[in-house]
Amino acid sequence: MQKKLEIRVIREEIFKILFEHELIFESDTLKRVDDFIIENEKVLNKSKEDFLKNYIKAYIENENKVIDIIKENLEGWTFERLGAVERVLLKMSFYEIKIKNEAFEIAINEAVELSKIYGDEKTKKFINGILAALVKGN
Repeated sequence: MQKKLEIRVIREEIFKILFEHELIFESDTLKRVDDFIIENEKVLNKSKEDFLKNYIKAYIENENKVIDIIKENLEGWTFERLGAVERVLLKMSFYEIKIKNEAFEIAINEAVELSKIYGDEKTKKFINGILAALVKGN
């Protein structure tokens, strides 16, 4: 019997899909979600499938609003100057904190953990600093 996918694996896949969305103009993000669901149908339960679909859909619907919020909170940086990994991690975190109103501790922890995998040695500190300032300012 195959083990069910953990939520951290789902979040990592969300990051990968959104990273592709960030880099490839007109990428078919929703098709990527469907492909992942089909590939993992035996280990993906309905609640995690719904989490993945709803997250991606709502993120895309709110992406411009999230970018505006990030731009308002960046000090000493421009949004356009950020690397793709940092942009995606910040957009995910700001979306979760400011749009979904999720607990900031979870959003920050997930972003930091993903930054350790996909960023360079400075990414973790950078992401943590911006998100800490966001939380402190609100």
